[in-house]
Amino acid sequence: KDLFSLVIGHDASLKESIEQIKTALFYPDGGLPVLLTGESGTGKSFLVNMIYQYCLAYDLLPENAPFVTLNCAQYANNPELLTSNLFGHVNGAYTGATQDKIGAFEAADGGMLFLDEVHRLSPEGQEKLFTYLDQGIIYRMGETNKGRKLNVRLFFATTEEVTNYFLPTFMRRIPFKIDLPSLKARSKEERLELIYSFFLNEQRKINRPMKVSGQVLSLLTHQSFSGNIGELKNSVKVAVAKAFAEQ
Repeated sequence: KDLFSLVIGHDASLKESIEQIKTALFYPDGGLPVLLTGESGTGKSFLVNMIYQYCLAYDLLPENAPFVTLNCAQYANNPELLTSNLFGHVNGAYTGATQDKIGAFEAADGGMLFLDEVHRLSPEGQEKLFTYLDQGIIYRMGETNKGRKLNVRLFFATTEEVTNYFLPTFMRRIPFKIDLPSLKARSKEERLELIYSFFLNEQRKINRPMKVSGQVLSLLTHQSFSGNIGELKNSVKVAVAKAFAEQ
């Protein structure tokens, strides 16, 4: 049908989520912002990458549209630097700011901006983000009277409970909050599909015939992975790497 049909669970555990995403994408005038929640390793970054490819395929974004990712957790102990990297700054905005600099927002103009671990954004940063959600403009740090009009599709992700970190004014501007299920919450069939896909990917890398026993498939299907899909994928990679080294 479309690119999302390649996502395991598109017709089951993720069906409603994908329908909501499509609704947000096709909304006029640049779509609607989406917040993805869920435990670490549930596939939030993977899904946003798929969304970007979908937008290109359906001409919702131009062919050369930028796709910018900023992980807010990298700047957890420096909110000033996070705000600067997100919104840019002007010369003299703070100590060490010796020249004007664009941020991730301006770099993503005409395309998509993905803010991962967005709960790390300070209340001040959320207020600046709220200004864009409300008016479609941003202000670089140190700017007060020269808003910059941008056109950016926004996607957010967090592993945390949203009510504990976000300002109510910020949350009211995000109409779609989509929670991705943990690996254990997904059906046995979906878990098996994921395992098969990971083994197939590894087989392409090593370019050798591969035989996987039913016992291994059963073990991986029923094992509990606190890191969800990410940890399962890594377990398959390690198993194949060991077998490859032994050969």
